[in-house]
Amino acid sequence: MASSLYRRIYSGDSLYSAWRKVKESAFSSSSETIRNEARDFESQLPRSLSDIQRALSKKTFTFQKQTGVAKTKVNGNPRPIVLSPIPNRIVQRALLDALSRIKFVKEALATPTSYGGIKNKRVSMAIADAKAAIAKGAAFHIRSDIAEFFTRIDKAHVMTLVAPHIVCPDTIALFRAAITTDLANIDVLRRQGLDEIFPIGMEGVAQGSPLSPLIANLYLHDFDRAMNDNDGEVTCLRYIDDFLILGKDMGCVDRAFSKAQTELKKLSLEAYGPLATSDKASRGHTAKGFDFLGCFVSAGLVQPSTATRERFKKRIKSDLDASIRMMKFSVEAGDISPKGSYSGALQNLDRVILGWGKAFSFCSSGQWIKSLDDYITSSLAQYEIEKANLFQKTKGTAQRRMLGVRLLAAVHSEPTETE
Repeated sequence: MASSLYRRIYSGDSLYSAWRKVKESAFSSSSETIRNEARDFESQLPRSLSDIQRALSKKTFTFQKQTGVAKTKVNGNPRPIVLSPIPNRIVQRALLDALSRIKFVKEALATPTSYGGIKNKRVSMAIADAKAAIAKGAAFHIRSDIAEFFTRIDKAHVMTLVAPHIVCPDTIALFRAAITTDLANIDVLRRQGLDEIFPIGMEGVAQGSPLSPLIANLYLHDFDRAMNDNDGEVTCLRYIDDFLILGKDMGCVDRAFSKAQTELKKLSLEAYGPLATSDKASRGHTAKGFDFLGCFVSAGLVQPSTATRERFKKRIKSDLDASIRMMKFSVEAGDISPKGSYSGALQNLDRVILGWGKAFSFCSSGQWIKSLDDYITSSLAQYEIEKANLFQKTKGTAQRRMLGVRLLAAVHSEPTETE
């Protein structure tokens, strides 16, 4: 008979709650494929959730193969993202909710100096605590992040940490399967020479999984305790794999960073040195300000960092340029992706602006807001010019496709649900 913990995972309330969270994330995704997959799943409710519930209750549920996507980071290096089918993510989310009720997990997630992936905690809280420490006399800092963190997590060690607190073989087996990466496109990634960056062995956890932040916080729980066990000499704030050490003098901050490296070495991890890699780490006076979690932080000011704003501008330009390319292609091919159409591009741009604006709504008001709005307005003006030039070279039907307004003839020719 299944334990109460395992039964909680596949209860109707748990699965529906998990679906709502997965749906919210999927519907706000910039990926049209992910949004469509979520719509398809929703159209089959409640049967789609009942199928998952039945398989879990009979212990026959299997996680579907995932897709590995190598996103290019700012420094040009590929970042391994694993995209899972909707059923996978629902079960992972339900598992996350069940595990979060365990005492050991609760204690780890209650760590006051940890912020990432924890319910009701946000970047703004980490920034506020950093400012509070500065106000209390923290005149020096070291900021760094852990090199290749998710790809170097030892899954066997994760199981060693978690298993003694679960005491349910079915839940342990489901958790082990949930953190295993099985890629459908592994052969393609091998041909591209990218397979080694994905966590397909015993080492590494998939970025993109609902369980990844939980695993990060459990994995670094001892690190958090060790770094803040110093009678208040320094404060160490952590957001997943980024951490900030604040102290009254440079000596105590440097000693704390050496201690951080020692603690991380126990887990076969290492943080970037502040003297070697300026974009990954920094060291110095807090009065001069520093970058942390995408923000520039100083005693009297918090705003999106220069790098963050440049990435945002690059995203705006990239999306609008992509729309122009797709509209050009539609003239030749007679078809167009909805996202690439004029109306689709504007909707997508509005969604990006809304999400980014909300993410940094806690920042101080300032010239940076007007500067970004001016950039967006200028980019849209250029986009309008290029769209108008395309229109002059096309006729009515192609223009409709470019605008993203469907043809009645195309709708009429589509098969109905009864056909």
